[in-house]
Amino acid sequence: MTAAAPPSWQQGARAANIGKTIDYMITQSFVRSDHVVVVGQSAGGWDTLAFVSENPSNVRAAINFDGGRGGHFHGRPNNNCRPDQLVDATRVLGRTGRTPTLWIYTKNDSYFGPALSKQMFEAWEAAGGNAEYHLLPTFKEEGHLLVDYPQAVPVWAPIVQYFLAEHP
Repeated sequence: MTAAAPPSWQQGARAANIGKTIDYMITQSFVRSDHVVVVGQSAGGWDTLAFVSENPSNVRAAINFDGGRGGHFHGRPNNNCRPDQLVDATRVLGRTGRTPTLWIYTKNDSYFGPALSKQMFEAWEAAGGNAEYHLLPTFKEEGHLLVDYPQAVPVWAPIVQYFLAEHP
């Protein structure tokens, strides 16, 4: 398969919105313009990967919580509409993604389960992308919502703290 740029539904406007948000935020006196960390969850995690594949100079790191596209196709858990295309698109983004990225998924993520999230990570990394992957244990009924639960902070916060310390 020829690896062209991902279709516009996979990057583009959403990634551009992240850039515009950063451009605005760094005008604020309380924001360090040279140490930006981008964080996204689910589709926002995917958009974060698309954004950092462009290697913005002021972004020091990115955190992807359960990122991807096409989960719950036809409303069914563990049913991605085109996992092959998602992995291929991840590979394309990884070819240029040199910003350090942290990928956090759970064993019971019904949108992007362990096999798919690992394939995406491996595609990113094999293409040259800079990434660290963590598959966390099952969390509550739906691991995809890990970052939404205050009770989950002790589970993922130490991983994030260590990652950020490694990428000052």
